[in-house]
Amino acid sequence: MAARENLEQQAGQLAARLANELVESSEQVDFRMGTFLLTALAAELGQRVQQRCWEQARRSTSNWDMAAAEAETLIAAAWRCMETVSLLSGHFRDSDDQALSR
Repeated sequence: MAARENLEQQAGQLAARLANELVESSEQVDFRMGTFLLTALAAELGQRVQQRCWEQARRSTSNWDMAAAEAETLIAAAWRCMETVSLLSGHFRDSDDQALSR
């Protein structure tokens, strides 16, 4: 169990570092856009997880397709969250207007 806990801790640290670098300390995105970016990242990571699970399912006799199906749930949830953030943010209308006025 120590290896699993180690990996979970490492993932938490990587997520915190990415969030800080891409969003929290970035001057390129505001809070809403940063939140959208993080949900989009979650969807992309979910797709990579799913691809790896499908690859493992092809190589293994274990039931890795079950893990791939669970990754689909992660991807779908991230996409729903992205749509909600976009809707609540007025689909970034203010940000689009600012970009157009430059």
